[in-house]
Amino acid sequence: YEGEKLDECIAGVRAVAEVHLERNAPATFFIVAKLLDSATAQLVEILDQPIFEIACHSYSHPDVKEYLNDESRLRYEVVDSKKAIEDAFGRSVIGFTTPGGYENGYMGEPRFVELLWESGYRYIRSVGCGPSLSMPAPLHQPFWYSNEGAPGLLEIPLHAWHDNTLTGQHGLVSWPPTLPWSYPSEMPTDAQGVYEAYAPGIDHTAESGLAIYVPTFHPWSIYRIDQQAGQIAMLLDHASGTLEISSCVDVY
Repeated sequence: YEGEKLDECIAGVRAVAEVHLERNAPATFFIVAKLLDSATAQLVEILDQPIFEIACHSYSHPDVKEYLNDESRLRYEVVDSKKAIEDAFGRSVIGFTTPGGYENGYMGEPRFVELLWESGYRYIRSVGCGPSLSMPAPLHQPFWYSNEGAPGLLEIPLHAWHDNTLTGQHGLVSWPPTLPWSYPSEMPTDAQGVYEAYAPGIDHTAESGLAIYVPTFHPWSIYRIDQQAGQIAMLLDHASGTLEISSCVDVY
């Protein structure tokens, strides 16, 4: 959140935004509120666009499930963060994506789901990995948190790889493959390689009639692979005419 890493993150946000703007393709940007301590002006300048949805990625990016019994910390991560982002951008925030992601999201956690609902969230992204926090994430489809007492709260699961894991950050990779297409034969080191790891999901989603395909990307990770976010450009071009490109609020 400072120094060269902050610069890299902001440059990545700008590159991704420009790729989407060039194609008039909607996107949702999930903001870690701590970034606003030092980069509010840059983020607002880049992202305050009609086709971009702004949503929340916690205040300090912890493993939220470690704090499910800490009411004060939970409110800091999901309520205070939401207000900080809303104040910075002057618009409402209804989406929350949890740091990391879990095999079953927040199923079976009615107290936390209630907090999210009462705080004004209407969709969350918390299902985002396989067993034992492994990658890639299966192609689970949206569902409502009716069993947790919030039938109006939508889960929008994350699919396939987290790009930072795909391109080198430590993580457990499941075997045999959990996706209906093959894993890369080696770790991608350029935009083409990242594109090839995700692209089969576009065609599979269209052919299988799935509701959504939601791969996961981080701006700093994108930027380290390609400073022009070429992998995002190729995926958007591939999806155009095959799937509807939507923000998360559009899915909701």
